[in-house]
Amino acid sequence: MIDVLLQVKLILLYGIIILSIYTIGLLIVGPLKLVGKIGFKLMIGGLCIFILNYGFSIFNIDLNIGINLITSFCTAYLGVFGVLAMSLITYLL
Repeated sequence: MIDVLLQVKLILLYGIIILSIYTIGLLIVGPLKLVGKIGFKLMIGGLCIFILNYGFSIFNIDLNIGINLITSFCTAYLGVFGVLAMSLITYLL
């Protein structure tokens, strides 16, 4: 039979191991959530630019904004004002 003191030590050791695994998991998941949020916002920004380009093409307005990482980021970060700023810049150029 195992001594009672040894059993308590094993239980504490398993508890420490489980808490360590949980802590490491939290440290990994935090940055992944941030990357996921940024990626989702970039996709929504690209979709908004696509819809804007399509809407302008329906009214025969040749105002094509390129869909790339920078324009998607501006749209995602600035929202409606980013879309308006990019369309104004494209119109003036």
